[in-house]
Amino acid sequence: MSQEHVAAAQRLRKAVQHLAQRIIQLEIKADDLDIVAKTIEKSTQDLQGEKVPRWWGRKSSNGETRSRSYRSRSLFQGELHLFSPELVWDEYLGPDGEPGYEFRVELSDLYEGPPNAVHGGYIAGLFDELLGAVQSLDAGATGYTAKLNIKYRSFTPINKDLRFVGWIVQSSGRRITVKGHCLDGDRICSEAEALFLRPKVG
Repeated sequence: MSQEHVAAAQRLRKAVQHLAQRIIQLEIKADDLDIVAKTIEKSTQDLQGEKVPRWWGRKSSNGETRSRSYRSRSLFQGELHLFSPELVWDEYLGPDGEPGYEFRVELSDLYEGPPNAVHGGYIAGLFDELLGAVQSLDAGATGYTAKLNIKYRSFTPINKDLRFVGWIVQSSGRRITVKGHCLDGDRICSEAEALFLRPKVG
């Protein structure tokens, strides 16, 4: 995607999320909701473009192209997914220098569970997205999530700058073990440990 395409997609995503926030924050008349729905339906019908294959259906693409296609459409980080938050990624080193990734994110009340706190299920999804990226740093083929354990230590606030960090702990054969934290400043809100299994060969 070009930078112009990404910028337009981000603008659309912000507009749709702002609309979603207004709807959950305001007592809106049914007639007004109906008008908005008809406007969106008409705009959707007017959209034209070439149909693209699913990210996993790009048989001729290399791994990086398929990975980029997945990321752009992901529920948890995709520029083209209207309900994904905006994640700012960077490299990260674990406690003993293990390779990893981190991202920063601010989650609005669209992702609220307990009062003023992020829904635990969405936190789990963000950890799966992060740790799935981390395990790709290991040499060899990447794996699929086999187990994801999360310890919720305290509420994770909405509308705050949150930091998710993850690193590789161990790799042996088909098994890749990774760990991660979600932090509000220096406070650990939750911890995660995941096991990824590489597909069997043959």
